[in-house]
Amino acid sequence: MSEMTIANKKLMLAGLYLSKFDTNKEGLKALGFKTLQEAYNSFALAVGGKPASVKNYMQEFDPYFPNTRKGWHKREIRQTRQDIMNEFGGLNLEEFSELVRAQFAGNLDVDPIVGRTAVAAGIKDGDESSFARRMITGQAAENFFEENYRDVPKFTDCTIQRTTAYGCGFDFKLTPPAADFLAVEVKGLRAPSGQIQLTEKEFKMAQYLASRFFLYVVTDFAHTPKPRLIENPLDAGIAFEERAVKSEQRVWVAQIAA
Repeated sequence: MSEMTIANKKLMLAGLYLSKFDTNKEGLKALGFKTLQEAYNSFALAVGGKPASVKNYMQEFDPYFPNTRKGWHKREIRQTRQDIMNEFGGLNLEEFSELVRAQFAGNLDVDPIVGRTAVAAGIKDGDESSFARRMITGQAAENFFEENYRDVPKFTDCTIQRTTAYGCGFDFKLTPPAADFLAVEVKGLRAPSGQIQLTEKEFKMAQYLASRFFLYVVTDFAHTPKPRLIENPLDAGIAFEERAVKSEQRVWVAQIAA
């Protein structure tokens, strides 16, 4: 059997978590997800995988936990699944939730299966739902764009560069043949509509680049993610309202209609 990718290991870990903590949906609640489908979409897109993979892994583990699903009870468990269950299946809800937060909100290039000491690397946050929001508005939505940007006619022939880590006010730089670059800021919403925000740097970049600045909003993560492209968002009929935040950094908030 070929060696599993880091992404598949992470998705397997997510499947184990969702299978074990299914009673009263305590696993979903601990991470801030509202439905299993939202969790499938967010976990998978965060590492460039498929939502069905998370569901399949979960169903492989279902026969070994007291949940309402039978899972794949007629098939002998594979060794890779047995190994991950042996190592992490004994974690309690708090420990396992911290482990999952660490693996999906951290550096996606680092091998996640490093033993229980990884629990200590969890990203702690007072708001339980913030992990789900961070997943949806961060890696998951950005990966969705990276996989689907060529479906946008304006972007089909562009080269792409992810710039999120550079702090330049947008997530992707797209360069068309023989033309100035285009900037794309990606946002995600769990519902068909909802509120997005631009940081002060993003807002100023949108002002400066004007028609070369795009918002790419991925909506409805709770069901089937759908993209919406907004060119020159400050001149697109969207009402942005300036607000002060605790960090004293200004943001601009707008409502995206369904």
